[in-house]
Amino acid sequence: MDKKITAVAIIFIVLLVLAMRTAKMPPATINEKESSEIFYKENRTVTIVEKDGWGLFTLKVEKIVSDFNFEIEFPEGTNYLIKVNGKDYKGTSKFETKLSEDAEIIVQFQLPQEVVEKIYREKSTEYYIKIKMNKLPFWRSEYEIFLIPKEGE
Repeated sequence: MDKKITAVAIIFIVLLVLAMRTAKMPPATINEKESSEIFYKENRTVTIVEKDGWGLFTLKVEKIVSDFNFEIEFPEGTNYLIKVNGKDYKGTSKFETKLSEDAEIIVQFQLPQEVVEKIYREKSTEYYIKIKMNKLPFWRSEYEIFLIPKEGE
């Protein structure tokens, strides 16, 4: 009988660990109605990049849990200026912070010229901005915002 209980306990623990590793419950949501300069095109979330490489969008993040990690990953070499609830952050390629309340995030970025050329000349769809939110043990979500050229240019 002890072997059966031990086997059931081991199976339960393995399933619990597997469930915690694969669960994806968002620690916050992005309010699409209050976010700006983000659009849906061909079933993808997109934002516009100007010919000079500049882009701008606003996210309205509404927390579900507090003290979660918030990351934005840009294409390599991208410079950014991000304003989170009035506080400015400058950097290159990757932004990380911890959020404990609802936030309005204004993102201004400039892509490297070779990326801009691929987006405009080759109509490349491989470039995107990845937004990650997570808090252990199982709160995590990812969003991708694809970069597209301004129409008519």
